[in-house]
Amino acid sequence: MLGFTVALLTFLLNLAEHVLIISLGAKFLIFASFGSSAFIMYMMPENDSARVTKFVKSYIAAGIIGFLCTFLVPYIGLFYAIAVVETAIGITLVGIRAKHPPAAAIGIVFLINRVGIYGILIIIVGVATISILTTVLNKAFSEAEKEIRKID
Repeated sequence: MLGFTVALLTFLLNLAEHVLIISLGAKFLIFASFGSSAFIMYMMPENDSARVTKFVKSYIAAGIIGFLCTFLVPYIGLFYAIAVVETAIGITLVGIRAKHPPAAAIGIVFLINRVGIYGILIIIVGVATISILTTVLNKAFSEAEKEIRKID
């Protein structure tokens, strides 16, 4: 499932690069963030950060904060804006109890690459993809465990 998810995300981000005209750098940063999330979700399912609800809330919050902070760059500069966006994301994720560390990178993607409103769409598609696949994997794993218990 991890390999399938990463391959599907690669396809979706390549499509986004060509159709929505996001930069190559933005695609790689978003991919790195989602790839890290997929690893946590599939390989460390017992980790508190691997919960789908925390994953969804953290990415949506980070995407919105990142998008809104792009309007600060002309006034305070890129480096101060990065400090503001990461601080705001950190405080927000703790406040909404959605600590999923890879999501913090999304704010930087918005600032450095000026992804814009299309970035929110990309985040939603990526979050939906990983959430659905994680739910399917967890269900399949649970059913497999039940079958194994029946055999024992």
